[in-house]
Amino acid sequence: MSYTYILTCEHAGNEVPKEYAHLFKGKEEVLYTHQAIDFGALRLARYLAAETDFPLYLTTTSRLLVEANRSLDNEELFSEYSRKLSEKERQIVLGKHYYPHRRQVEKKIEQALASGEKVIHLAIHTFTPVLDGEVRPADIGILFDPERPLEAAFAQQLQDALQASNPERKVLFNSPYPGTDDGLPTYLRTKFGPDHYTGFELEVNQKYFLNGEPAVWEKIMKEITSTVQSVTFAFHHT
Repeated sequence: MSYTYILTCEHAGNEVPKEYAHLFKGKEEVLYTHQAIDFGALRLARYLAAETDFPLYLTTTSRLLVEANRSLDNEELFSEYSRKLSEKERQIVLGKHYYPHRRQVEKKIEQALASGEKVIHLAIHTFTPVLDGEVRPADIGILFDPERPLEAAFAQQLQDALQASNPERKVLFNSPYPGTDDGLPTYLRTKFGPDHYTGFELEVNQKYFLNGEPAVWEKIMKEITSTVQSVTFAFHHT
């Protein structure tokens, strides 16, 4: 069976278009926190894309303007800062900074399926080491739907390969979030069946990016990339 692999990065940046800068007036510091951006995710996504030649779709608009990894009916779609926009202004934000990313990804999946290929999607994210005073246990999290057999099989291979690459890493399934929580892969599962679409969120602990040693993040990027390469190669030959 032939597969098309795609990469996405929904929290790649903390950009706020100038027409919405007033929403953060006096509170600009929040744009430089984990609430606004997944630290290190863009570097990892670009590194993976360069090494694998998988297409990468990303959005660098801050999730505090609009949350690209949430569905339209999710109360987190707009943050406490952008929720004050009028309904008309919200629709403009969605049109410019939400729909284009999702439509690009959907179009790529539809093209792959039309050519007879299955799609494996890796959404690249990072997470803050401590949330609400609680230390998160995972070093790397693989988020997926356990009820979808291909996702479970691919996730197991990813975990095995990551652990083999570095036995000291704590690689956990559906941590720090359940893989069935609202997110782009969860939404795409409603559009494409389990025989056609397989989606994951790869979550990496930001402690590796924030510790101030570039070599540490470089090492984990290489571990993840070599793992993805080996697992996707194996899938192509099954």
